[in-house]
Amino acid sequence: MPIAFTRTVHPIDFSALSGHEFERLVFAMLLRMRAWHSLNWHGQTGGDGGRDIIGICDDQYGHRSTVIVACANWQAFTLRKAKSDIDNFTQTLDSPPNELIIVAGSSVSADTKDRIDKHARSKGVHATQTWSGAEVEEHLRFHATSVLDRFFHGIELPDEEQSLKDFVHKLDPAKAAEAAEMLARLFRRPAFETPIQQESSLPAFRQAITDTIGALNTGIWRDRKGAVISRVPSITAFSDRLVVDNLEKCVANLNRLRVAFDDGIRTKGIRPCQCSAPDCPVFMVDDKYRALLEDERGNVMNYVERALAALRASRA
Repeated sequence: MPIAFTRTVHPIDFSALSGHEFERLVFAMLLRMRAWHSLNWHGQTGGDGGRDIIGICDDQYGHRSTVIVACANWQAFTLRKAKSDIDNFTQTLDSPPNELIIVAGSSVSADTKDRIDKHARSKGVHATQTWSGAEVEEHLRFHATSVLDRFFHGIELPDEEQSLKDFVHKLDPAKAAEAAEMLARLFRRPAFETPIQQESSLPAFRQAITDTIGALNTGIWRDRKGAVISRVPSITAFSDRLVVDNLEKCVANLNRLRVAFDDGIRTKGIRPCQCSAPDCPVFMVDDKYRALLEDERGNVMNYVERALAALRASRA
């Protein structure tokens, strides 16, 4: 059945939420924001009612990245608490996380953000974000409107981790912009963004094409091992003919891109790196196949961009 988008907008007053309600909103929002290999509560619930979150996702190069999200003491945010959290993470984890996100439900000055970033770097964490309450609201509205819609209609978000994941995964996007963002995540990966050169790093290139085709056709996005990463709107979820036509053409061109890659491997026009590492992402690509892959991939992205533009233009 096609998705019915809503237009409801509610003000968000984080001060009216309990610590548990806030942390569940953050967890649900994160599920919508990125394609996670895992996302879990980290540690025990503290006296402030907040739990921290640890997740693993792919970075822009296709490497696994550990992300810590701290949302404890969200109503009483202080620089001292942020530094204490950073110290705790770096002391208790085997290695510093690749990225740290500090979530506050109130305002945070630019100077405080800079000090947090500086302290994190001194502890070996070189990618840090601090979200003020306004930024949290922006992320919620952009990535997780469907979660907000249920929340403001009095539907309590589950507290148990797997139940919350199941709840979010089953939600249809509430707005066209949310649906567009969910689809766009499929293509924010090295397979679709890395320039193809004579020597190219293309981690799991063929698998990325295959799982994208599967996600667009079935609404289920799986990783290379078959585990479910996320659910996305499938082609059949849309009634707008322009969106459907462009997504169908995208799938057809994804198939052509996969055929071109397979042909290059068969003819040795595309050759794995000779380093003998089983998971090495580097390929040597002859000029013929470099041009062919870029051309076919360009067609894929052209149809994706048309579909996303049509969705966003609907203003639903």
